[in-house]
Amino acid sequence: MTLLRLLVWRQMFAEPLRTAVTICGVALGVAVYVAVATANVEVLRSFEEAVLGVAGRTTLQVSGGTRGLGGFDETVIETIRHTDGVTRATPVLEITAVWRAGSTLPVSIRSGGGPADAPPAPTIPILGVDLLEESSFRDYKVADQGQTESDWERYLDPDAIFVGRRLAERYGIAVGAVLEVRAGTLLRRLVVRGLLVGEGPGRATLEELAVMDIAAAQWTFNRLGKLDRVDLVTDPAVPVEEVHRGLQARLPPGFIVKRPEQRNAQVERMTRAFRMNIVSLSAVALLVGLFLIYNSMSFAVVRRRREIGILRAVGASPAGVRRLFLAEAVMLGVIGGAIGLVLGVVLAQGAVRAIAATMGHLYDVRTLPHPPGIPGGVLVQSWIIGVGVAVIGSLGPIREAGAVVPAQALAPRGYEAAGVVRVGATLKKVSGVFVLAGLAALPGPIRGLPVFGYLSAFLLMVGFAWLSPVVLRMIGPGLRAVLPRRAGCLAQIAAGELDRAPVRNAVAVSAFMVGLALMIGMSVMIHSFRLSVDLWLDQTVKADVIVASPTWLGEGPEGILPESVRARLRDLPGVAAADGYRDLRMEFRGLPVAVVARDLLLHARHSRYLFMEGESTAVLTEAVRKDQAVVSETFARQFDLRRGDRLALPGPQGPVEFSIAGVFYDYSTDGGKIVMDRGLYERHWGDRSSTVVPLYLAPGADPEVVRRAVAERLAGDPPVMILTNGELKREVLRIFDQTFRVTYALEIIAVAVALLGIINTLLSGILERRRDLAVFRAIGGTASQIGRLILWESGLLGLAGTVLGVAAGLALAVLLIEVINKQSFGWTILFHPAPGIFLQAVGLALLTTVLAGLWPARRAAHLPVAEGLRYE
Repeated sequence: MTLLRLLVWRQMFAEPLRTAVTICGVALGVAVYVAVATANVEVLRSFEEAVLGVAGRTTLQVSGGTRGLGGFDETVIETIRHTDGVTRATPVLEITAVWRAGSTLPVSIRSGGGPADAPPAPTIPILGVDLLEESSFRDYKVADQGQTESDWERYLDPDAIFVGRRLAERYGIAVGAVLEVRAGTLLRRLVVRGLLVGEGPGRATLEELAVMDIAAAQWTFNRLGKLDRVDLVTDPAVPVEEVHRGLQARLPPGFIVKRPEQRNAQVERMTRAFRMNIVSLSAVALLVGLFLIYNSMSFAVVRRRREIGILRAVGASPAGVRRLFLAEAVMLGVIGGAIGLVLGVVLAQGAVRAIAATMGHLYDVRTLPHPPGIPGGVLVQSWIIGVGVAVIGSLGPIREAGAVVPAQALAPRGYEAAGVVRVGATLKKVSGVFVLAGLAALPGPIRGLPVFGYLSAFLLMVGFAWLSPVVLRMIGPGLRAVLPRRAGCLAQIAAGELDRAPVRNAVAVSAFMVGLALMIGMSVMIHSFRLSVDLWLDQTVKADVIVASPTWLGEGPEGILPESVRARLRDLPGVAAADGYRDLRMEFRGLPVAVVARDLLLHARHSRYLFMEGESTAVLTEAVRKDQAVVSETFARQFDLRRGDRLALPGPQGPVEFSIAGVFYDYSTDGGKIVMDRGLYERHWGDRSSTVVPLYLAPGADPEVVRRAVAERLAGDPPVMILTNGELKREVLRIFDQTFRVTYALEIIAVAVALLGIINTLLSGILERRRDLAVFRAIGGTASQIGRLILWESGLLGLAGTVLGVAAGLALAVLLIEVINKQSFGWTILFHPAPGIFLQAVGLALLTTVLAGLWPARRAAHLPVAEGLRYE
């Protein structure tokens, strides 16, 4: 303990800045890991609450599938109740209402502007349920502010509604308030009879919705005799799967029986690759932190080499010295991990919002906005990882400390001598690693995860890291060829000094290379993806004006427009054609996929799909003529289908089969998309409503004039949002940019940690050369020249890291686009290596590395000359 206090604890406090920099590196790595891991867990947990909280004690749910998309006949509940193993069955009606929060006035109709004019209209999901049976299914109670038992019959009034407490608090709703809501084309006045107070783990979800008695809901919203689903409680003595099989056998074709948690399992499968990619990015911060620990511990060994020599001279064993430095690494890991946990809790707030928004846009997954709870397992795991990174990163310096020879340590210049870099052998080794990286990129994904793609990326980074000593060795000759000897003397000295400590300098360069490669690789991938989306939008989204329900681009459930909307807009002045775009979700092979019905011949005339094979007009015409469908690239890859294959979707009267006419590129959904002609869809599903009504204008028509005409023609019946083509494209690109916001943050953190490693490397070099720097001053060198020398060293480290980072970043971008992205999401991205990205990255890298050298340069310039000459 005495040696620990003298050699480790006191020395850590003697160099507070180095200690703080090292702890900061570990803390940042742990914080990012905590934030991302928490976000992944929290988003899925929130969605599970949204599913299971509403389901309550429900063990099975029966839905109509595609048997009439406006609901199914309620008489089927008798068949369900008489199935063996079913103890309770309650009908459920699901209604999406649009209303103006905090007001008892008629709702606002946003029919004359885009997303920039006003926020999307607030929506509220309303459940129509059997209030007398509810206690058997869901855990909530009604807070009615003093009403008595005699008022119970008022709960069943046609206009009675019970609003979740969270909604009520958010919008200032009190018991007795009168709300006007719209559901489709219906405008209804409802009276708030009580507030819902949730109980149990799903209480947050229950307090975000409203409840009505099912008979009142059917009457109020013109849904008499219709249900959306039936919730069941089964006999615990009968296996749930047995009841499931019995129900499926007795119900007519088209009905779907599933467990409530099955939807959550589907989301988990869908989002697995996305969450894995985010975790991999967060791991980069830990990897760069490992390099930082190596530099820091190397600094500590150099700083205390004389003390180590004295300990060894008086009898300390190499193992004892190694244990002392291992204790220091553990302390740094423990302290850095603890700070990282606190910082990670703060970062988790933003990470949850960012990842939840991305999952909402990509997978149609909506989560609750309550503050994240950090799982205890994540905290413990992250702390252990932080300590583990500190220990692993310090193994090299610890081994070096144990190998110190007392005579060399106590003699002058007893520090690291120049290493021999065998260029030929190094290049052979690097070539072998690159070949392995190429081979690892060839196999396909494992359970939807690009495992071998990640392995290829890791080998790629290892190969470029092993090139670091070679690049450092080439800097000196390169400078001699470029700079005149007189003009570049400081640069030549700096290059020689960097070559004198190849291992430590190579580690600093490698850390910076990894951070820069990640920044360049991700930036090129995102830029290429954005340009691909731009091209897709320009070719596919040709409608001049888009009319949709107010919730279409919001966070609420997606609404639908009745057939009459399209009919009323067809003959507007300036409108050449009106499409009816119906977007809904169906199940295919146990996974939810997007199904789109639209007028394909109209689409073929005005715009085009980007098909992998074939020309758009020909493929779409053939699809209409032969009653075929076209599918997105992601759908085809996910289910291993191609042109000419057959697939089946659940229809009201049983499965509907058709063949695939073509496969097109699509970036609107990750789960896959099936597109068919409206005529085919209406024949089999009997649904004539639309999600969106795209309008194609006649030549010379003004979109703004048509927008106003649409608003006047509909007059708020139903409420709609009206977007021009440009506004829709801007909104799509805004969502795109929001999706990748979290990756930019991870890149910045990785580069920041790498820069801390350069600072540590420079400080270590200054301590090693204290005597040399003093001699330089004694023979006439100025403090300014010392400072410029250190800045040259910092810049040359940055130059080496930049050269490697640009090459590694370009290779990583190709790997991300051609392997990892395709295996994760199934998207084909056109490669666009924009020169501006590389110029910005190089400029930023060189500038920041020079800035990182300012403090070490200032410290070196102010070293006492006399003390330096006496050093060792």
